Amino acid sequence: MRVSSNTQYLTGTYGLQKQQSQLGRLQEQLSLLKRVVRPSDDPVASSQVVNIMQAQSRNTQFLENAKNVESRLAVPEATLRKGSEVIQNIKTLAVQAGNGGLTPEDRRTLQTSLREQVKELVGLANTTDANGDYLFAGTRTQTKPFDLTVNSGIAIQYNGDYGQLDVQVSTGRDLSITDPGGVIFGVTSAIPTPVPPPVPPAVADPNATTPGSELWQAVRRLDEILSAQQVAVPSDPATAVYPSYDDSLAMVLDGLDTGLDQLLRVDAKIGARMKEAESLQTVGEDINVQYAANISNLQDLDVPQAISDFQLTQTALQASQKTYQQISQLSLFNYL
Repeated sequence: MRVSSNTQYLTGTYGLQKQQSQLGRLQEQLSLLKRVVRPSDDPVASSQVVNIMQAQSRNTQFLENAKNVESRLAVPEATLRKGSEVIQNIKTLAVQAGNGGLTPEDRRTLQTSLREQVKELVGLANTTDANGDYLFAGTRTQTKPFDLTVNSGIAIQYNGDYGQLDVQVSTGRDLSITDPGGVIFGVTSAIPTPVPPPVPPAVADPNATTPGSELWQAVRRLDEILSAQQVAVPSDPATAVYPSYDDSLAMVLDGLDTGLDQLLRVDAKIGARMKEAESLQTVGEDINVQYAANISNLQDLDVPQAISDFQLTQTALQASQKTYQQISQLSLFNYL
């Protein structure tokens, strides 16, 4: 077969370009220490890397969410811990109120202390986070959850809702970062309306409680009996429609215990959520390490092999260049 000089030049040029391209690709891989620099290097591996990186991105977001949940829950947990201490202090005042030797002046002193403790407890129930959002208002984070009025008596009312704000921390798993104050502390301090309502001269039982609101109703009732409101007085027959001081004090102690248990149950749930968020962070970090290892296996470069291939390709290119140079100089005119 007759091979023209033009064919020789084209074949030689193509070979040199191919080897130069291979050398450039190896040089790029060595500079980046990656076997797969662009999808064309390995389409299958590139597709797998993209899928793994997407999963890694989702996992990283879940990991950040878990960290935020743990951080957000630390404030309400500390707040409820302090709240339990305040309830214990109120209970101590109630026990002191059971001393039969107290004078009216002594009870007024206890009442003053009680009202200060109640203000502190309501203040804790109205705690805000760093963003100014109320912790215990449910989903109504811009609404002050509890109103406290202290005049002749104590009145407390919940203004929030019963929803919870959730954060996704893994596929199919959300954790709540808020808890409604109505569930933690109660809804109202008011006497529950009896059904059917009392007919005069009967009166509503001031010792009656509403399930879930025993704490607020207990502090309201303790304040009342310390100022001798709605309490039966043996020397005054007109007050016989009311419970005795001792019965009322027993109701107060029971209500405080119930309210404390109610608060501690929510506190335990918050602690459990914090523990779960912490565990999810550990799992998420381990998964990210595995994703990184998978990506590395797919796209990282075998450096010794790449160096060997680079040197071999460089040697081959140099040989091709010398051969091409010698062939390109061959001509029949040299022998005429």
